[in-house]
Amino acid sequence: MSSKKNHWIIRVGDGYNFRNSIYPFWGVKKAPGSMVKKFKEKDILWFCVNKGSGGIIIGMAEYTHFYNRTNEPLLQINTYSNEEQGWLGEEDWTIQIHYQNLFLTEKQQIPLCIRHAGVILKYETFKEKIKDDLEKHYENFCYYSKPDKFKI
Repeated sequence: MSSKKNHWIIRVGDGYNFRNSIYPFWGVKKAPGSMVKKFKEKDILWFCVNKGSGGIIIGMAEYTHFYNRTNEPLLQINTYSNEEQGWLGEEDWTIQIHYQNLFLTEKQQIPLCIRHAGVILKYETFKEKIKDDLEKHYENFCYYSKPDKFKI
């Protein structure tokens, strides 16, 4: 018996650092990280850019686990610096959300623009405000495509 996968929307700003990530994880600050504790393995993550950068989904992946940088203050074993990840800027992305089976979805131009202050949003909560059915998109990506390869 399989449990239903939850779908989560994660904002990635203008998408520059997301596109340039070397390893399969995304970072968020500690406060939004509390939402990450609600993720279950194999939940679906939708990465979207802000309205000024197109207001579209640029990636979809399956959640695997997360690490908190503050748990490794002296020696980084499971976490990476922004520079090691290929990100510009000195933002403290304390929570590193790891995923697998990334599908790059930018070419499909799936619109997603929600007015809300949150960085991580549960799809179910905003489903009625989103034009496209993300669960159906997920099924189609898995059926018609293969995940993209990472540089590592």
